[in-house]
Amino acid sequence: MIQVRKWSNKVSAVSETRQIVVGMVDATKNNKIKTSKYSLLLFIPKNLTEQFRRIVNFYFLIVTVIAIVIDSPVSPFTSIAPLSFMVFVTAVKQGYEDWLRHKADNKVNNKIVEIVHKGVIQEVKNSTIAPGTLVRVKRGREVPADLVLLCSAGEKGKCFVTTANLDGETNLKTLRVPAPLVGYTADILPQNMRIEVPNPVADLYTFYGRLDIPGFDNKVLSTDHLMLRGSRVKNTEWAIGCAVYTGEETKLALNSKYSGNKFSSSESAVNSSLVVYIIVLLAAMILSFVAKYIIDKRNKGRNVYLGEETSNPLSASSVIQDLFSFLLLYYYIIPMSLYVTIELYKFIGALFIGWDQELRCEVTGRPAIANTSDLNEDLGQVEVLFSDKTGTLTKNLMVFKACSVNGQIYEERESKLYDTERFDEPVDIFQTDIKFFFTILALCHSVQVSSEDMKRLSAKLSSSPNLQILKIFKRTKQSKVSNDDSAEDKTWINNISENTNSLDYQGSSPDEKALVEAADRVGVTFLGEEGNNLLLRVSDATEMYERLQIIEFTSERKRMSVIVKDKDGKIWLFCKGAESSIYPLCKDSTSIGEVDKDINYFASKGLRTLAVAYREISQEEYDKVSNSIKELEGTSAAALQQATQQFRSLEADLILAGATAVEDCLQDGVADTLAALRAAGVRTWVLTGDKIETAINVAQSCSHISENDKRLFLVGINNEESLQASLDICNRTLEEPSYKDLTLIVDGTSMSWILDTPVDKVFVDISLKCKAVLCCRLSPIQKAKIVKLIKNSRERPITAAIGDGANDISMIQEAHVGFGLFGKEGHQAARSADFAFTKFAMVKKMLLVMGHWYYQRLATLVHYFFYKNLVLGILMLLFQTDSAFSTQSIFDSLYLTFYNLFFTSVPCLLLSVTDQRWPAKLLMK
Repeated sequence: MIQVRKWSNKVSAVSETRQIVVGMVDATKNNKIKTSKYSLLLFIPKNLTEQFRRIVNFYFLIVTVIAIVIDSPVSPFTSIAPLSFMVFVTAVKQGYEDWLRHKADNKVNNKIVEIVHKGVIQEVKNSTIAPGTLVRVKRGREVPADLVLLCSAGEKGKCFVTTANLDGETNLKTLRVPAPLVGYTADILPQNMRIEVPNPVADLYTFYGRLDIPGFDNKVLSTDHLMLRGSRVKNTEWAIGCAVYTGEETKLALNSKYSGNKFSSSESAVNSSLVVYIIVLLAAMILSFVAKYIIDKRNKGRNVYLGEETSNPLSASSVIQDLFSFLLLYYYIIPMSLYVTIELYKFIGALFIGWDQELRCEVTGRPAIANTSDLNEDLGQVEVLFSDKTGTLTKNLMVFKACSVNGQIYEERESKLYDTERFDEPVDIFQTDIKFFFTILALCHSVQVSSEDMKRLSAKLSSSPNLQILKIFKRTKQSKVSNDDSAEDKTWINNISENTNSLDYQGSSPDEKALVEAADRVGVTFLGEEGNNLLLRVSDATEMYERLQIIEFTSERKRMSVIVKDKDGKIWLFCKGAESSIYPLCKDSTSIGEVDKDINYFASKGLRTLAVAYREISQEEYDKVSNSIKELEGTSAAALQQATQQFRSLEADLILAGATAVEDCLQDGVADTLAALRAAGVRTWVLTGDKIETAINVAQSCSHISENDKRLFLVGINNEESLQASLDICNRTLEEPSYKDLTLIVDGTSMSWILDTPVDKVFVDISLKCKAVLCCRLSPIQKAKIVKLIKNSRERPITAAIGDGANDISMIQEAHVGFGLFGKEGHQAARSADFAFTKFAMVKKMLLVMGHWYYQRLATLVHYFFYKNLVLGILMLLFQTDSAFSTQSIFDSLYLTFYNLFFTSVPCLLLSVTDQRWPAKLLMK
């Protein structure tokens, strides 16, 4: 077992950091997660406290105590039995639901993970991981805690992960082993390493630290070295990291803080009705007491058969006795069994959700799940729906649809390109312009072929008669690839063809992955890379390109470029990116106009677009830039930034090659669902971590926003002055007579200046007047704060939130009603939500059908209960007029007990769970 030693993390009060010794476990911490509300020890007191916070429960508790203490006109059993039964049934239901949450938590906490102790791999439970533990994560597995990457099976210490479960982005992200540790394995890691990290913070995109390695200079740690809990290892056989944050301290947990118990909005309405009936009850008690006093005074000395008369009927003891006696006679006006019947009704309603075949996944057969039944009726009262984008509205699947080359649009159909003006036969992909265009797509990217495919391809090629071809994977920078159609080459090419039909591409961006896959389908196949060499298969020829430089994509540049050298020694710069960043770099305005027209056409179809450009660079020009950069090597970080700027200077006088159009595939029924919700008066907000351009394209595709809508932007705000100016513009627009159909678009930076400030109320007023709201580049905590802001606004709308990733948990739990989708990257959102299912389109039936039925049924149930109990109370009151208000009961105590529990409750319950005032088909329209 791993060596456990209790020691205190050294925390500096000034720097607010802590030190962790690699391999030495902090036994005071663990990696447990908890979504359950109760523990076995505290279940009874905590549950009773929650139950008696309800007015009706507390009221009946007081009545029961009074019935026991005073000389009651009815048996105390009539109060004790119903109250005990009601509390017991509610406790059993809530205990069962919490047991399911415990079961889900235990599944995660008891999951087997691998740790490294003294160079030996051991299997332990997930919950036992603590700061200092060395954890090994295999390919395809989820990272169990926040780890600092120390070893990786990837080339040069690289490790690829996806963070879709954290920030909604499906991009393949590259992490790196700290430079001094590249090449090390777990069994030979330096001893006595220490990691200094800051105290836990929720920000997913901020991390700094320091790695102290004996014999080496201290290494600064950043987000490039941190494997976040909830991310998933991809395209890397294994990775080993040291746990620095575990359990509730991980960034995932800090962004998923449980917001407390939720209570249905209908409870407030029922409680308000109860207040009215309590006033009626008090009035009946007082009037009866006054009537009794008057009658007793009038009949004084006549009613000897009633026993000895009270000497002073207005004494405190007499008044209390009489008032409480009338209370015990009339308290049936307040329906004691109302809440227990509502609990049973909700529980049965939750079962119906799981049994509904239309809410069951057609592929997997997975049913919908109600993790709580307390909020069924709130489904029918939702006014604002907050939705994640990636994985919720979309399938996380990018598909290449078309491209524009030399002013001509080509569409892909069945892996062939067709001219949109002539669909009779596919075009020849190996026409010079088209071939060159797809060659750019196959080279200008950060996509990689999976390591398994590379190994499989190499193994197959090693058995080929032409063993010399294997050298192509080991070429030096001076190597060239022969394109001669010799018999041996054709044999090898056929061999490659057999092994590249299903290459697994791993992309740094889903768009890039889609473009490389499209190039492969039409005949330009990216086979992988070895060092700085890129290998393509084009028709019956292989081509090798030497990659000289990559100019990375940034959100400011909105483009990426690659500089390569072909077999003829020509140097090319290939560039792709947003048209707004490419056009200013191009020299031919005519081609810009043609391509821009096609891009606008693609955008009108809701497709994501990229412009593609290139230029040939002379050897002298490249050498000049390269030599100037060599002079900067080994200098400061500012000099390295200057080197990048030198390469960017080559991005000039580009020739526009064309544009691409990629579809971010929506889930089935998304547009129809949003339209139906809009028609029903439900306002939808899309909250996403994606960039603005991506979010707008998807929002247009699913008809969340329209191109014809006037758009208000709160983007790029970084000070109070610009925020106030932008809000003033929005308010002036709203004051215009024809301001309808407005769309508000906000980014995370601007939202950070809005939230928790006095202007948040102004933002709420503006946003609630817009037809659609789109918020981009948000952190999980910002999502939750937005939901809370709207939920607590002046209008107090009932809110719902839906998402599929762990990054959506805080938002889901903050809303009145939380929907979780069973996502591809995990089920954390589904496990933490109030209701869980597999597709966004199912929310249509949940809100428009289930919500309507449950709210209407509950309203009917409550009305019947108050009616039947009011009838009983009136009978008691009428009997008092015939019995001289002598506090006698007209009914037997046992009958009074069963009247509420069984005689009248069961018929109302059966009606409430079966009534369908309107059929589902009509409500879905």
